[in-house]
Amino acid sequence: MAFPLPKKFYLFGYPIAHSAAPALHNHCFKSLGTANAYTLWSTSNVTEEMLAVIRSSDFGGAAQVQVTMPLKTAIIPFLDELSLESQATSACNTIVKVPTADGRVKLVGQNTDILGVRNALLSALREQHPTAFIPSDASASYPSKSDCGPLAGLVIGGGATTRSAAQALAMLGLSPIFLINRDADEVRAVVSALPHLSAQGALVHLVGPADVEAHLVGEGKARILMAVGCIPSVAPQTIEERMVYTTTSAALTIPYAMPSDASPVLPYPTRRLFLEMPYKPVETTMYKVAAAHGWHVIDGVEAMIEQGLAQQRMWARGAASIAVGSDASILGVDLEAAARKYTRDQLVTSPVSMAAIETEVDRAAGKDGAVLSKQYMYKAKL
Repeated sequence: MAFPLPKKFYLFGYPIAHSAAPALHNHCFKSLGTANAYTLWSTSNVTEEMLAVIRSSDFGGAAQVQVTMPLKTAIIPFLDELSLESQATSACNTIVKVPTADGRVKLVGQNTDILGVRNALLSALREQHPTAFIPSDASASYPSKSDCGPLAGLVIGGGATTRSAAQALAMLGLSPIFLINRDADEVRAVVSALPHLSAQGALVHLVGPADVEAHLVGEGKARILMAVGCIPSVAPQTIEERMVYTTTSAALTIPYAMPSDASPVLPYPTRRLFLEMPYKPVETTMYKVAAAHGWHVIDGVEAMIEQGLAQQRMWARGAASIAVGSDASILGVDLEAAARKYTRDQLVTSPVSMAAIETEVDRAAGKDGAVLSKQYMYKAKL
């Protein structure tokens, strides 16, 4: 009996020695009874050496992190296709080998950060409504209108994760999406990168508490149901950094009452949801601020696990769709529950040593970036 050859999966980026992703993925591979392996490939650039690995026959798939050199964007020209979600956010953090009709495979880029945010929020919503059926497919959305006014989302930050979070909230039917960030240029970059949202006027920058009052306080004004924090947990030093916390606190302290009208698919949160993406430490400064204001806070470990499970599902099926990435039946509920617990336990009991972090070597150091080749140019139609 012939058995499939084991595949190699990679996390590309730099620095990445601190990542908990290998614990999650290798636990899943072992539980599935495969000899597949997930390893770190420290690189700050897309090099020919890295591309040779991606094009090899034993390559199974990859994940990437945003680093000094933005690999999530730099890898795009070397892929065969890009998902609609990656196109919408101009970011790719996952590579999936997808079989083609002619017996070959194509390298498809996907952005599972979106699913990390969306699925973590849906999981928390299930905790609040344990008897309700809450789907994970594209129908998981709030109505476009509510008797109380617009149902909105909030994102704090200005980078690639902010774009993914805004897209995730929009997929849940929330609009407008309010943005809080210290740097107006970064906000403009987010708006520019999400033209399908900005064209609808769905992205609104809250510069300070006065904007919070203008947009969120009063009858018929937008009501925030869910928020996502995407800034590092570093003590604010400048007045601009402190203003981010001041503006966020102004938004978080607005009293909340559940909308009174019916929501056909997703129930309204009994307590508003706040997902804090950074998770080192697990209870960041923003986590504590949101909790103090009475929000239901979800830590970043949950989002990390959700996006990792989305990757596992896509790699297992050889498909890069949102539907596949959200289908818990692919790996099995018991396997996923065990993987969640194992990953959290590893973060607490087996943290990465400082020596490993300090000795990490950038494999792209001193090397030129890869040269674009016609064979592996991104072919998706934008």
